Amino acid sequence: MVTKVLPLIICLVWLASGVYSCSCAGFQHPQDQFCSSDYVFYGKVTNEQFISGPADDTANNFATWKYTFNIIFKMKGITEGVGQDVVIETAGNGALCGIRLTVGKSLILMGTEQADGTKRIGLCDFVSQLDNLTPYQTFYLFTRCSYSYHRNCRMSCKIGPNSRDCKYDPFNTNDGTICLAKKALCRREGQRCRWVNNETC
Repeated sequence: MVTKVLPLIICLVWLASGVYSCSCAGFQHPQDQFCSSDYVFYGKVTNEQFISGPADDTANNFATWKYTFNIIFKMKGITEGVGQDVVIETAGNGALCGIRLTVGKSLILMGTEQADGTKRIGLCDFVSQLDNLTPYQTFYLFTRCSYSYHRNCRMSCKIGPNSRDCKYDPFNTNDGTICLAKKALCRREGQRCRWVNNETC
């Protein structure tokens, strides 16, 4: 009887403890992240606000960080204009994929938008300072020409391990995968998509 009850007790204790973990789907290609994101913009963090959860929420599982951004450049899914503010929310607990941002820093964000219009960002999303991008990534992000993430998302170019044209394994973080993320674009050419600028990968 003890051997049957003990696993149940352990399970209940684990559930009651509020233990969570954040798990990301490998090392996504930034073009793939751009295409799957609801919004993408470059902006400066101007304010940080912590919204606490219930009084007994000591782990901050129900808390929220709210960040106000002043928009510098819009790329996708943002109705506010350049120079206007947008509020981005993230979980109050890092184990729930919440992230802390620094007031005063300018960042590129790719995130999700909920049904009520709330914009969210998390640990698994794309968050980067401009000077951390390669020249290739910067060009693909800030243009809308045929060599851009934006244009080729609209052309339905697919990136992934099962892609016929632009194979990419997010769980195999070797030099080739990292090189594709930093340099290559999956571009529509006629009836097919193919990697470009991948010659050294």
